[in-house]
Amino acid sequence: MDKYTILDQAPPDSAVAPVRDGDSVAEGSQRDLDAALQLLAERAQYLTGASGASIALREGREMVCRASAGRAAPEVGVEIETRAGLIAESLGTRQLVRCDDADSDSRANRDRCEELGVKSVMVMPLLREQEVVGVFELVADRASAFEERDIAALTRLTEMALTAVEHAEAAQRALPEIVEAERDEALPANESAAVEAAKPSEADQELPSSTVEPLVAVPAEIAKIGSCEACGFPVSQGRALCVDCEQAGRSAEATPLGALVQEETWFQAHSYTIGTLAIAALTLALLALKMR
Repeated sequence: MDKYTILDQAPPDSAVAPVRDGDSVAEGSQRDLDAALQLLAERAQYLTGASGASIALREGREMVCRASAGRAAPEVGVEIETRAGLIAESLGTRQLVRCDDADSDSRANRDRCEELGVKSVMVMPLLREQEVVGVFELVADRASAFEERDIAALTRLTEMALTAVEHAEAAQRALPEIVEAERDEALPANESAAVEAAKPSEADQELPSSTVEPLVAVPAEIAKIGSCEACGFPVSQGRALCVDCEQAGRSAEATPLGALVQEETWFQAHSYTIGTLAIAALTLALLALKMR
């Protein structure tokens, strides 16, 4: 396989981590960006035979390493020196900078290169409308390690890294609209759920009204008791007058309502009897309820 085919299968340890369910859009976009940059750094090391490859992005006034591959590359999360050296020159000129021999090139940090065993360096800025958003750096442990085909590969990979950065920034800008759209979709769903909860269930709709029983059932014996049409005294079913009214020769038609007032002594005289009958009726009702 030609190692300079950029889109060939990458090494097995460079798989992109998937976004887990429940993560926010912002967190997911940043994780996707870090995974994409890491894949590109590993791809650059693999294609060019570099001993180290790194991608740093600007965060405020600092340049922070976001992807690292190889023993000679800086660790992820460390701040990159941009005030001197080859990176500073690349950021200043906004062009590719290449060093074929770090021992003899005054632009290189000799102490650092000697510590890491670096002999060759190649730096490519990530530009967006002449604005520097990051830097792609390759280092090798041999002099004159990088050729023209390595420059072409780094140029292409730098374009991919810039595209990944732009996609992540677009996701960040779209985050408020996404949150608003999700909120708008949730409101009708909540309203529909509330309406469905308020509707009676099928079991409630099919329940016949006859199944609702009265709280207290009146015994049949009590239901048959009537009242005297002359004085109102309780009488058995079928009787119109009580015994006293019959003996007094009263009739239901001839007895005026005022008789109750004129003969008010009847209720006073029979209050004990009325109370006894009321208690007896209540007792019968309670017994009937207990026997059900």
